[in-house]
Amino acid sequence: MMNWPVRPGRVRARSIVAALLLLTAAGCAGGGAAPAPLPGTQALVRSELYFGRLKPDGSVVTDAEWRTFVAEQVVPRFPDGFTVLDALGQYRGRDGKIIAEPTKVLLIVHGPDARPRASVQELRDVYRQLFQQESVLLIENPARAGF
Repeated sequence: MMNWPVRPGRVRARSIVAALLLLTAAGCAGGGAAPAPLPGTQALVRSELYFGRLKPDGSVVTDAEWRTFVAEQVVPRFPDGFTVLDALGQYRGRDGKIIAEPTKVLLIVHGPDARPRASVQELRDVYRQLFQQESVLLIENPARAGF
């Protein structure tokens, strides 16, 4: 057996690397304890609504119609705020056809209680009725937020 000369700096570096690998593996294997919430944040819900703008007759919900919908339907239900994004969406309609259309994405962060969730559903129902839509996609996720 041959003894190689060991340099003190190399032993220390190897020990540190080995320790970091063990700590990383232990953290990965820990499996799921959520990090502690940041101060000033609270448990909320993030609702994303996807409003297709293509009408059954081939016309599009105009910018003016969208602004009226927001002013008359969204603002009264969520006066504390929301965000609107422009997007291009694609989906398969009930008839099996692929449809691509301009889309508005409405992001709302709200409390988890029943009232704002009912308001989100009301928005979906009103939009479907006003603009003859098959559906309005809703995605909800738990969120933590602070202002």
